[in-house]
Amino acid sequence: MTAPQTTVQTPQRNRRARRSLTSILVIVIAALAAELVWAIAVPLAGLELVVPQAGRTVEPVSIAASVVIAGLAAWGLRAIMARTRKGLNAWTAIGAVVLVLSLGGPALSGAIGAVLSVLMIMHVVVGIVLIVGLRLSVRFGLAQRTTA
Repeated sequence: MTAPQTTVQTPQRNRRARRSLTSILVIVIAALAAELVWAIAVPLAGLELVVPQAGRTVEPVSIAASVVIAGLAAWGLRAIMARTRKGLNAWTAIGAVVLVLSLGGPALSGAIGAVLSVLMIMHVVVGIVLIVGLRLSVRFGLAQRTTA
């Protein structure tokens, strides 16, 4: 007779699973934060978020898609770079530079006034949530790795 086999996850796999779940949650929170800015600006304040150069209106689906794409790119780069402490710091600096450069998008789109302000606020909110959240999600692995 053989004993039933049980699978036990190693601590390494548990850390990876927690970091992945946390990273996914950070991306979702960033998307929800951008949607909240949109909800305040469009339905409540009555703005129409039109990007003149593209001739398109900024809508919830395009916001969510943009945030998810940016979040996955940030997560992927962080996964590669966060293997060392210096790599994580470099990733944070890259994230800050990308955030600053992303502010050029609304500015160059021809948006003015309140629409420009709302678009820039969205960029800043999403950038801060992604940078801070993804950076902190690494701690789920680093703190336990140093104590084990």
